[in-house]
Amino acid sequence: MLVNARREFCEGAPLPDNLLAPPLRRSWERLRAGGMQQRETPQLQPRVARPQQVEGNADRRLARCAQHDMDQLWSAFGGRQWLMFCVNAEGLIVAQREHGLTDSPLLRPIQVGRRLRESHLGTTAPTCTLAEDAAMLVRGNEHYLDHFTAMFCLSVPLHGLEGEVTGALDITGLGERDPDYLLDYFRQAALSIENRLLQECRPCHLLALQHDVRWLNTPFQGLLAIEENGRIRAANRVARRLLGLPRRGPLPELTLDAVFAGANVHQRRRLLQAGPARRVRFSEDSALQVQYLRAPVSRRGSVAIPAASRDAVKGSLRAQGIQAVRDALDSHRGNVSAAARRLGISRTTLYRKLQQGD
Repeated sequence: MLVNARREFCEGAPLPDNLLAPPLRRSWERLRAGGMQQRETPQLQPRVARPQQVEGNADRRLARCAQHDMDQLWSAFGGRQWLMFCVNAEGLIVAQREHGLTDSPLLRPIQVGRRLRESHLGTTAPTCTLAEDAAMLVRGNEHYLDHFTAMFCLSVPLHGLEGEVTGALDITGLGERDPDYLLDYFRQAALSIENRLLQECRPCHLLALQHDVRWLNTPFQGLLAIEENGRIRAANRVARRLLGLPRRGPLPELTLDAVFAGANVHQRRRLLQAGPARRVRFSEDSALQVQYLRAPVSRRGSVAIPAASRDAVKGSLRAQGIQAVRDALDSHRGNVSAAARRLGISRTTLYRKLQQGD
């Protein structure tokens, strides 16, 4: 049905309702409006010459911050017919993982230094993710071009210091994978990468926060970058949600004292003091566990990662995810719906993670 619908759509017919997810439908409509036909050969742009040297600082930083989590994901999901890569906000591939014996003509052209554009490749997961700021799955005949109908690709967005889309993390290959299963791990990896990007705010103090101390030093922790004058310079996705801040865009003019106005003077004074996590009153009926991670670092210095954070990184993504689910259930006295809401996952995903840990 999808094959015929795509052919008729390219000839000017409307798409049947509910045939495609809305983001893919919008992609198809953009491509038809641009005159692309389903039988066209994709137009891959030339690779950037000597990409390691011509990438900007932001691209090198993104590649560096994505390296650890890509290695972890590749060890779990990589294979001869699969490829994993990270693109910046313009679709330029800044990092990738591939099998040394890959011989697929579909996968070989996907290399660091090549830019992926919807107008050249049709509908793909990374281009849709960058356009929609959402996790995307494109497989089989959901691709606009016939050339890619044997492929499966799944992407999740990566966000920068102001909540903007700064790139995407993607797995592409030949064959099928369980998309819900993959999505859990890739979303968790995206949070981890974003945390590393925020840790690159070297001139700032770094503060971690969560409702439950057991979620600190995991990808689910909130992070704040604090300037010397107490102004909040940046906040990751989790911190923005915890503090009720805008999801994206520059932060309002906020100081640490203003955010924790409900805390007493002694608690506020200790916010930027080293030590174990402390319970700090946040509002009239809630509190947060807050831990000071590090002081500002000079640009020539290296960012010191606390021992607790280093130990947490050693655990696998699977183990961290399963433990976070168990902790959430404990804190909500076994209430599955409440635990799923707190973690931002579905009840089905929560049950699946529990089964993985049995």
